[in-house]
Amino acid sequence: MIRWPRRLRVRRLRAEDAALWRDLRLEALSNHPEAYGATHDDWAGRPLSDFADSVEAGCILGAFKGEELIGSMALDTWDSGGELSAVYVRADHRGKGIARSMFQTLRREAKGRGVRQLSLTVAEDNIPARRFYASAGFCASGQPSRSLTRDGRLLDLITMTMAL
Repeated sequence: MIRWPRRLRVRRLRAEDAALWRDLRLEALSNHPEAYGATHDDWAGRPLSDFADSVEAGCILGAFKGEELIGSMALDTWDSGGELSAVYVRADHRGKGIARSMFQTLRREAKGRGVRQLSLTVAEDNIPARRFYASAGFCASGQPSRSLTRDGRLLDLITMTMAL
């Protein structure tokens, strides 16, 4: 059963949200380095203007509980395809339907941009994320590939896709 949090707002982030997103992004990269293609060190030294530029240039959704940014999810699009990336929900807010709410908003945004297929990559051993993506309608496509290195070990990544 999904427990939708009260007063949850999901919206596209703006340049004025850059400091909030920087803090959330660095938290995600610090707490779960195995889940992202970038590292905390890649982002930690960047000026706030880099985060503002990323927010303005892309489609990054934020989930807010009150004024607190508790989750984010990004959409990159091209022609009729799109990629879901940079998904993170703060640990104390997980299991409450926040990622699902962000994904529903992202899906509407993707459809509005003419996207017909979404894709993502996820570490094979990230079972909670794989379960979420499968429940949202994504299916594994192809064999795992060892294409991400973390702490001297290779991680198997799975590509998942879904038609819109």
